[in-house]
Amino acid sequence: MTIVTTMCKLLFAMVLGFFLCKKGILNKDINKNISNLIVQVTCPCLVVCSVATVPHGGGIEIVKLLIAGVVVYIITPLFARVITKVMRVPAHLRGTYMCMFIFANSMFMGYPVVQALYGDMAIFYCTIFNMPFNILYFSLAMNYFKKDAAIGAGTYQKEKINPKKFINMGIIASIVALVIYFARIPVPALVYDCLGFVGNITTPLSMVIIGSALATVSLKEIKTEKGIWPMLPIRLALIPFIVWCIMHLFTTDPMIIGICTVSAGMPVASLVAMGSAQYERQGKCASIGVAVSTIFSMVSIPIMAILLGVA
Repeated sequence: MTIVTTMCKLLFAMVLGFFLCKKGILNKDINKNISNLIVQVTCPCLVVCSVATVPHGGGIEIVKLLIAGVVVYIITPLFARVITKVMRVPAHLRGTYMCMFIFANSMFMGYPVVQALYGDMAIFYCTIFNMPFNILYFSLAMNYFKKDAAIGAGTYQKEKINPKKFINMGIIASIVALVIYFARIPVPALVYDCLGFVGNITTPLSMVIIGSALATVSLKEIKTEKGIWPMLPIRLALIPFIVWCIMHLFTTDPMIIGICTVSAGMPVASLVAMGSAQYERQGKCASIGVAVSTIFSMVSIPIMAILLGVA
């Protein structure tokens, strides 16, 4: 029942955004500005704050979990590259589709869902497993969106990799969070409270903007975004199955395997739509992907929980 409540909250925020856009309170320019606020400010605050409640210790199992997460986030981009080629995704959307395969909504939706299924400790395991997520998103994904937009505009030119281009608030926040956790640096509760106060608006605000962005897309455009439909079973079923198989190589604990599998089975991360919002074609495609996958996950997540024996 808690899962249903969580999903309904997210859908409510999305419907609210849709309604606000139709009423003229939100529009494309406002969506773009708020998306930048989420990606550059509120999400980095949430990333740093996420290590506040993560207990230290756990021995070899925690090390295995972290390594498993690294392996998953190495394999998934390679898998996504192959799948997008098989699907014959247009060059100007290939990176965007890859991001929809790579990045699940493991933070904004995954945390409350695994908590409902496995208890409070599940958030800790989910956080460790998904530690590579932030660094990969704020580097690889942001570069993919920019590249797709340049290809679509016909201005793309292959450049040498410049590490400075990968430096942004998200990367800085991710590195800070990792250093705080592994170096066990004490941070005043007041600092975490302030960061959490700002970071906690990320989830509802991102879903509102997703709904608003969807309101600017016609039903015909949703139907004609043909790549979305084969993407759904891959994102919601095949990828979590692959993660389930990989986790068996690192642990025999059914709870840890289940937590990582459920986390990987979330819909497309709302950050994919937020990060691509500044590019019209890519942002539209990503918003459709997030919205449609979130709706279908209302069915896929309970089924996944039943298959894992926790529902």
